[in-house]
Amino acid sequence: MLGINRLSIKSKLQIMMLVASLGSIVVVGYLSWNKAQETLTERIFNQLTSVRASKAYQIESYFQTLRNHVETLCEDRMVVEAMSEFNQAYTQLNQQSIAPDWNQQIAAYYNNEFLPRLAKNTTGTPLFATYRPKTTASQYLQYHYIAGNPNPVGEKDELRQAADGSQYSNIHARYHRLFRNLIKKFGYYDLFLIDSKTGNIVYSVYKETDFGMSLDEKPLSSSNLAEVVRKVRANPDRGAVQIVDFKFYRPSYNAPAAFFAGAIYDGDKEVGILAVQLPVDEINIVLTGNRRWKQDGLGNTGETFLIGSDLLMRSVARPLLENPQAYLTELSNSNVNKDTLDQIKRLKTSILVQKVDNTVARAAISGKSGTQKAKDYLNKPTLSSYSPVDIKGVNWGIIADMQLSEAYEPINELQFYLLASSIILVLLVLFYAIVAAQRFIQPIDTLIASSSKVKAGKLDTQVVFNSKDEFNELAQIFNSMVGQLRGFNALVEQKTQENENLLLSILPEPVFKRFQQDDKHVINYLQQLTIVSIRIGSLTKNSFRDALTETNWFNELINALDEIADKNYVERLSIFGDSYIACCGLTKARLDSVNCVVEFALEALNIVKRFNQKHNISLNLRVGIHTGAVMAAIVGKQKFRYQLWGETLDIANLLQQNAEPNTILVTTAVYERLSELYSFTTNSMVYLDEYQLPTWILHKTILSKSVGFEKDTVIDSQTQEQSQTNSKY
Repeated sequence: MLGINRLSIKSKLQIMMLVASLGSIVVVGYLSWNKAQETLTERIFNQLTSVRASKAYQIESYFQTLRNHVETLCEDRMVVEAMSEFNQAYTQLNQQSIAPDWNQQIAAYYNNEFLPRLAKNTTGTPLFATYRPKTTASQYLQYHYIAGNPNPVGEKDELRQAADGSQYSNIHARYHRLFRNLIKKFGYYDLFLIDSKTGNIVYSVYKETDFGMSLDEKPLSSSNLAEVVRKVRANPDRGAVQIVDFKFYRPSYNAPAAFFAGAIYDGDKEVGILAVQLPVDEINIVLTGNRRWKQDGLGNTGETFLIGSDLLMRSVARPLLENPQAYLTELSNSNVNKDTLDQIKRLKTSILVQKVDNTVARAAISGKSGTQKAKDYLNKPTLSSYSPVDIKGVNWGIIADMQLSEAYEPINELQFYLLASSIILVLLVLFYAIVAAQRFIQPIDTLIASSSKVKAGKLDTQVVFNSKDEFNELAQIFNSMVGQLRGFNALVEQKTQENENLLLSILPEPVFKRFQQDDKHVINYLQQLTIVSIRIGSLTKNSFRDALTETNWFNELINALDEIADKNYVERLSIFGDSYIACCGLTKARLDSVNCVVEFALEALNIVKRFNQKHNISLNLRVGIHTGAVMAAIVGKQKFRYQLWGETLDIANLLQQNAEPNTILVTTAVYERLSELYSFTTNSMVYLDEYQLPTWILHKTILSKSVGFEKDTVIDSQTQEQSQTNSKY
């Protein structure tokens, strides 16, 4: 500011013209950029919504097709006959004898094949005793079709008939090829026939370690396959197909699995349950467009994924498919815990592992649809479109998003173009300003010369311009001012008195007297002052109708606070943004300054509550109160003010910063003075430099209506006692 004051009018005029032009350029550029950003955002939101709606429809249609197919299979005559025959043959196997070496081979398979693979995908060490088949039938089937099966792991379904000559194997040979072709054709991971009475899995296509086991007993009783069977038992109506959400399924080496199941009827008699294990790959193909994200209009960072009610993914994240190592690095940088990272590495999937806990995900699973800006699971800003997925039996949401950096690439190019154009325009305006200012300044030079004569006492000086513009009017005014100079002396004296009255309204009288005496160092040390620091929260987050309404509401709130401040002998110090600082004991020291400030703060909370109800908004106050010594002095020269500072003010502000919305946070010094009058609870420590500062939360409950001092009790500032540095906290 001082540097500008030293400039000539010519230079100032040039600067003004340059600033005005530059300001216009900036405003137009900003409006253009803002409109472009708004239009681009809307276009990308529409694009994401289109992709999201398309993927949601495909997923919903796919699941409805699966549901219809399972319902059809449950009524298929071949399935009904197979269920009945497998049930009967399975029961007969319980009468078979188990050779000792069979169990040895079963144990060897578990210990050498199944459990080591499972251990890679789980925490802890799985034991054979937990997973081993316990019944004769399960041991018989797992020996012949798993442990004794010559095909490698993952190809056990290649065995059509075991060479044991049993009725079960004959039935298995008759139906297995049909069921195996069926799951391959429809993309199921596995198909199960289950005895609805015993929970025994009497047949499965893929021949994992759940084959022959009971879903009513551990370890399968806690699986989601057992859960879907329980749902079918609870609702065994013909045509009722149940579904369970994804869960880690241990027989499939702890891979995520979901299941459809329905009751199988032979006429009016329920003969069993058919269940199919859903393929994760098919869901991922739909959501990733078979990894053709760019062709779907999702660019380099966009993706579409499913989430469940637990906010965990139900499909694989795009970064994991494209660059697993970079994905894990970004998760680590986003402070994802190590256990989650290890689980993603082991399972090589983000399904049921990657959490998406943001406003978009929560809105989707709560049944809402829309678009908004949010941070994704990698903590990066994105544009997101979300909605629930209409699949009966699960609560899923679908999200399509794109990182903000990619979405706004065209805007960045526009910024560069606007900047280059602005530089060229500024140079042209600068040249014009130099020429125009030179012509404009000539009459001013004449006025300066005439004013110098008046300063020297030549009051008969006259200025004449031949032009008819404002400079001619200025010359006439100058001539008139010279003639009226004497009369202005009296006016100056009057204004001086008015200025003194104005100063008395903003300065304490003792300070004013010192200021009037041209005291260059008006400094006071106030030994006991209670300060309240208030932050008006959510002021910028509430939607006001227009600038005038916002200003009127803000004035109304401040005036209300000022009124209750005056009522409680509290003086407002300053308003800065959404901060309101006040104190008690500044003009007149008061013994009850702490109580006055606390009552003011409590009334302020009520004021804001009524204010919110009146205007249907959601403001809140964060309040900090501390009492102690402060320094006070007049600071500034051209725009001076009576300023307070010191540790007491810093602590009050610090408490306000650490207070919860609509909470009053006080120090021990305040608590000890009012602990018998109000209700307090202990709060956590806050830190000021090297000090640990205990704090207390003041509640609205008044324990006693008695007050230690009368409201009009004041003391002379010269008789205040010096507070100790440590005890004041």
